[in-house]
Amino acid sequence: MDPDILHRFLESVGQKADVDLYLKLFRAQRKESFAIIVADAQIVRAALDPFHFDLRILAGLGLYPVVLVGLLDARDADRQSQRIWEWLVEDEVAAKVIGSGTDLPQEIQTDVRQTFEANAIPIVSLDAAKDLDIEDRFRLLHRLAANLETRKVIFLSTSSGIEREGAPPISLVNLSADYDRLLGTAELPRRHASLLRHVKTLLEVLPQRMSVAVVNPLHLLRELFTVNGAGTLIRKGSRIDRHNGLGGIDRPRLSMLLESAFGRSLVPGAMADDGLLVAQSEFVYLEENYLGAALLANTDIAPYLGKFAVNRQAQGEGIGGEIWSMLTRDFPVFFWRARPDNPIVSWYTKQCDGLARFPQWHVYWRGLPPEKIQFAIAYARALPPSFQTE
Repeated sequence: MDPDILHRFLESVGQKADVDLYLKLFRAQRKESFAIIVADAQIVRAALDPFHFDLRILAGLGLYPVVLVGLLDARDADRQSQRIWEWLVEDEVAAKVIGSGTDLPQEIQTDVRQTFEANAIPIVSLDAAKDLDIEDRFRLLHRLAANLETRKVIFLSTSSGIEREGAPPISLVNLSADYDRLLGTAELPRRHASLLRHVKTLLEVLPQRMSVAVVNPLHLLRELFTVNGAGTLIRKGSRIDRHNGLGGIDRPRLSMLLESAFGRSLVPGAMADDGLLVAQSEFVYLEENYLGAALLANTDIAPYLGKFAVNRQAQGEGIGGEIWSMLTRDFPVFFWRARPDNPIVSWYTKQCDGLARFPQWHVYWRGLPPEKIQFAIAYARALPPSFQTE
């Protein structure tokens, strides 16, 4: 498929800035670490047309997921794996069906890697494991994900995500904060409660950071290539602390986070005691492993959000959404700025109550009284740059 056609199609799914951001992130990973897509027989029978089209798009972009068939129900997995292969080959997309055996031995995992090296999609059938219980099949998923250092597992579902009785699907599940509450009620359908239990175990035992998504096949590309996603993102979760100032914070690690997130070096002295960012750090929201942060300062106008950052290797894992949720809960009124080419300006636009666009900066605000907007814009535009190439 022509690359221009691929990009135009993706831009119909989400904002160009979103698409470019995620393409860059995915292509920076090792090829085999991209994703495992779990598709059971019911999904293949009911939604093979949109699913195989999405696989065709991904392969055209040089992204090759493992398609794992039969994890939740392994009956008929061989036949449905063969159907996926036939449809892909008909569209000239290279693919290979690989049986798992009952324990996914090393030679099968090597076969999966060799399929990636041939720029083909490995379709792993768990038909041979159909007599195992679901816990043992999840152990096969764990073995495969650990071997490939997979960054994302996607469960295709007939629903739009994790559902609750009489409520819209949940967009984000932080297992460390939400698990007990969700499992302690009867709101979740049995299949989704079971899935959450198995996903929690999976994320706890894997050595690498990984996220899990539950999404309808019709929205798979939107889940992969947009900031807001389309299904339910499930994260192991991590602690996010609020600090008053930079006391007790490792400034070099915080600097490394900011430089990773923005892809540029801070101006000399930005983190010194009298530096620009110290003055903007009266309140700091910080992920415990320095994977995300938000820095705020009090001003006479309203709190000013000086920096909002997620480590590049952790972008797309939901950390930014967790920090933003805490920030907006504690500060209903604040303002901030971003460069027009910032990859998440489209997301900022959805989060703000208003914005003003200028050639160098876009200025955003939430909850700001109208009489203060002009002063907020002037304040944000007058601040000196904190990165060397701004």
